[in-house]
Amino acid sequence: MAEPSPRTGATIVFAGILLSVSGYLLQDAALSGLITVVAGWFTRLTSLLMFDVGPAVMGFGLGWLLAGLHPMRKWYLYSCVAGLIVSTTAFTATSIVSVDSFIVSAVLLSLTWAVGPALLLAGVVSATLVNRRAAKHGVKPSPNPHEDILDVVVIVALYIPLIPLMNSEAFYIRYLLPALFTWVFWHVFADRFTVYLLRRQINQKIRLVAAEPPSPEETTLMNVVSRSYYPMAFGIGVTTTITSILDLLNIRIFGGDPFAATAGAAIASIAAIAAGSLYVGPVLWLFEDLGVRIFDTVKRVMKPPAIHSLADEMVEIYTFIFSPIGFTFTVADGDLLLALVLLGLTFHLLITISMTSTYLYLRFSAHQHLHRVLSKLTEKGLLTPYIRL
Repeated sequence: MAEPSPRTGATIVFAGILLSVSGYLLQDAALSGLITVVAGWFTRLTSLLMFDVGPAVMGFGLGWLLAGLHPMRKWYLYSCVAGLIVSTTAFTATSIVSVDSFIVSAVLLSLTWAVGPALLLAGVVSATLVNRRAAKHGVKPSPNPHEDILDVVVIVALYIPLIPLMNSEAFYIRYLLPALFTWVFWHVFADRFTVYLLRRQINQKIRLVAAEPPSPEETTLMNVVSRSYYPMAFGIGVTTTITSILDLLNIRIFGGDPFAATAGAAIASIAAIAAGSLYVGPVLWLFEDLGVRIFDTVKRVMKPPAIHSLADEMVEIYTFIFSPIGFTFTVADGDLLLALVLLGLTFHLLITISMTSTYLYLRFSAHQHLHRVLSKLTEKGLLTPYIRL
């Protein structure tokens, strides 16, 4: 596939307009009697062209056009963020505003389920192609000029669908309080736990070596999104693993109707994120950013500190992808549409909490913790300068 470009994007937008217009003309011709249609699929086809396929193609073309304006400056991020904002805003509007007009309702649904996802898809595809080509030529895309604030925009977009719940206790209990509690828990214990784990590595043969300067992670969109994955995947992995083990013993802890079972699993995942992801979240990030290496003086081998392999497996990509899909399809009892709805609700809940907590930690805690960990290790004489092999 060619790289994103404004010309190609404009062509795709025009094709989407033609598809929508053709659907409208076919429907109008059928209603006016110019053509006689007996089959029921014709009506569904015209609606599909007008409100689904056409808008989706237009959205993809618009995202492609936007990404193609400055592909090497990561303008594809604008397409991704715009897609998320369009979907969440239109979705919220359908639940807040009482719409009697069929056209207005159809447009809002098109923005939610066609235009928004297509914009997001265009950004993802553009990012893949641009980064692949950049890697092939040994170059690195320049930073996006607004990358350090796009993460905040994405978090706000995730909270937009929750506006109708702001007068309800559910908003604070399920979303706001877990995110704040998780961040506070990380802020209080992450540096202490990291020092404890590193101290346990030291013995007569093992030393901690300051091999590189500390490199604190910036709060850019991609950094926050990529690091948000770890707490979320850990929460899902722990919950589904325990559920699978208990199912083998004929013990069901998430019973009731599909929504109740999914809500129970989501709450359990939130608890795992808050209590257990300290190890696979901030501790792992500090290990990566400290610049400290574990040096075996006998084998003369230096390696970075790492978390336990079992915890690492909890955040493997296959665990994250297949565990929630399998769980939601099980509780939905084979109902594909219901399973997709449950999967979407679960994912939104967990990514909102995980991304909020991760952003707060990277913004307000990570730099302090890097300094504290290095200071404590140095004060206790546990950290030595780099040793050349």
